[in-house]
Formats: sequence, structure tokens, C-alpha cells
Amino acid sequence: MQSSAQTAPISKKTHWAGIIISALPALFLLFDGVMKLAKPPFVVGSTVQLGYPESVIIPLGIVLTACTIVYVIPRTAVLGAILLTGYLGGAVATHVSAGGSLFKILFPVVIGALAWGGLSLRDERLRERLQSGARAAVSKKALWAGISISALPSLMLLFGGVMTLKKPAPVVTEITRLGYPESVILGLGILELACTVVYIIPRVSVLGAILLTGYFGGAVATHVRIGDPTFNIIMPILFGALAWGGLYLRDVRLRALIPLRKEK
Repeated sequence: MQSSAQTAPISKKTHWAGIIISALPALFLLFDGVMKLAKPPFVVGSTVQLGYPESVIIPLGIVLTACTIVYVIPRTAVLGAILLTGYLGGAVATHVSAGGSLFKILFPVVIGALAWGGLSLRDERLRERLQSGARAAVSKKALWAGISISALPSLMLLFGGVMTLKKPAPVVTEITRLGYPESVILGLGILELACTVVYIIPRVSVLGAILLTGYFGGAVATHVRIGDPTFNIIMPILFGALAWGGLYLRDVRLRALIPLRKEK
């Protein structure tokens, strides 16, 4: 079954507006990545002050620079935006745990909004996918495989969110071990549940996946920051991959936005 409406081509004015808006976060993040690779004293000092060991500065610079380059390339721009969302989610979590000002906490959110906003203006397929509830045809096998895969992170997050809201002693202990004050626990639970509910609703599932990517990025950054084992660092990445993988299988239009092979 085809989508009920054809995607309208974007005007040159809208396209260039999207390029300009996309350029703002791209240039900032490229500069930030290069500075991390150069490791001047003020970058080392600020990173260590945020609780990270000096040894992770260059890997952070490599990750940030690589993700930004993927975002800048038109064919892989959506994938790059997803990767940058995870990175920026980590920045938000870092400033929350470090007791940063509201400006420092919200600044990565603004950068992420600019990245996605600019992309939606210059790519009519993304704008149509985010705005339309219509769904293109997909085989039953792929649909149920996608639903099953999506259910794994969804159930885990719903359970985790409810437990966070209940605030049992083990949860409070773990959250404080991760470097967060007890005062943010309820907020984390509400955020986790809200993002998951948005992901579960088919019409806004892509938006939910974007929000969850930022949440998982925050989890990765948290475990890196306190020196947790590799398994703890990889698990949020795995759940993020499952969230997008399940959505990829059950939504044909998302496959067009994130092409895994070159079209013939």
C-alpha cells in the first residue's frame, strides 16, 4: 500500500535555509572535535573537571569528528544526526551529573535541535516521515520481526522507568554511584518513560527513537565518566541499535533515509 500523499519537493529557499541551519552545529562540532584532538591545556582542564580521565579526550575527539563528517555527507546525513544525538545526549548527562548551569545543560539540546531542524528542511523525505502517520507497505515477516526487536528495549525501558519512579533503595544507590544527585531520580524516570511511550506510538516512533538515542548516549557517557566496565558502556549502545533496528525493519521509509547499501 502506497503512502496517501506524495512527498512535495522542497523549494530552493527552504533547501538553503536547511543547509545554513545545519552548518551551525556542524561547524561548532567540527571545531570542538579538532580541539579535543589537539588537546590544548584548557580542553584537558575542562574535560578533567567534568570528571573524565585525560585518556578519553582523543577518542572523544575522534568520535565527535567522525560523527560530524557522517552528518555533513548528504547520503548519510540522517545516520550522522542519529550518532550526534547520542553524543549530545552524553553532553547533557555530563553537565547534569557535574552540576552544570541550565545553559550548559540545554546548549547540547539546542545544537541537536538545529542539526535535526536543518536536516528536515533540506530533506523532504525526513520531514514527510516525521509529519505523516501514513505507512508504506512492508512484509508481514519484516513487520513482526521489527515489532519483536523494538519490544526488547521498550520493555526494558518501561520497567527501568517505573523502578526509577518508585525509587527503591538499590535504584537510589546505583544512581548516586553513577554520579547523579538523588534529586534528579524522579526526573530521570519521567524522561525515560516519556521517551519510551513516544517511541511505542507508531505515528511518532521516529521522534521517540531520536529521544531515546539521546537518553542512551547519556547512559554511555555516564559509564565512561566513572570508569565502568566495557559491558556497561556497550549495553546502552546495543539497546539503541535494537530500537533503531526494529524501527528500520517495520518502516520502509526509514530504510530510504538510512540506506545500508548503494542504490543501483
